[in-house]
Amino acid sequence: MEAYAEVRAAVTEGRLAPGSTVVEAEVASMLGISRTPVRQALRRLELEGYLERDDRGRLLVHGFTRREIVDLFTVRQLLEGYSGRLAALRISDDELERLEQLLLADVDASRRGNAEELARSNETLHDLVLEASRNRTLIEIVRELRGRVYGLNAFAVGGSQHRRRFLHDHTLMVRLLREGDAEAVERLLHDHLAAARELVAEGLEEDGSNARSDNRPDGPADGERAAAH
Repeated sequence: MEAYAEVRAAVTEGRLAPGSTVVEAEVASMLGISRTPVRQALRRLELEGYLERDDRGRLLVHGFTRREIVDLFTVRQLLEGYSGRLAALRISDDELERLEQLLLADVDASRRGNAEELARSNETLHDLVLEASRNRTLIEIVRELRGRVYGLNAFAVGGSQHRRRFLHDHTLMVRLLREGDAEAVERLLHDHLAAARELVAEGLEEDGSNARSDNRPDGPADGERAAAH
């Protein structure tokens, strides 16, 4: 379990970049444990899609295709939209106050153009709304989906124009949550994540280091894998 958690964290936190080679012996040495649990951990991560084999049989950190990003965000739109609907009916006054404080952090990070800080603030804000849904199964599924979009968070905040749009969305979302307008919150989150989806997909293509071709023979089938806004 330790080996699995360590390697998965290294992938999702960007310490192992997409496309980089993962060697069983090196991981075992790094963790100071035998190769058997490492082998089991790597097999599990491969089955879960975090790692993949190339044509030579080498184990690599999975690189995304645009199709995978679109599929993932489409599912998130549905689930997080619904979580917003539930949150509008169940959110507490204390949670609303915390959202107001996060909006201030959003404004500050946006003003300074700090993409990484803005991405973290954004994630915290969305996570709080998700928690307010009070649906544990929904929370776990959405967090797992978010975790799949590793290494791409900064792309989801875009340039100054996009940052202004997302800040406006967040501000409106908090107001709608206060008003208990469940339908409007769901619709807003759906549109908000659609915009983030396009930014992440565009950033993926421009960066290149995370991307691989949708036409690659060993790529996933439609819908096989559905973060990072």
